[in-house]
Amino acid sequence: NEQMQPRGTRIFGPVGRELREKKFMRIVSLAPEVL
Repeated sequence: NEQMQPRGTRIFGPVGRELREKKFMRIVSLAPEVL
């Protein structure tokens, strides 16, 4: 997507800290659990 947003909210399962380090805070907030 244009603004680094995922296409929809299809995020299942935990999300690793690698995404958090890459400024994917939106994905981290959508994820049910952060490892």
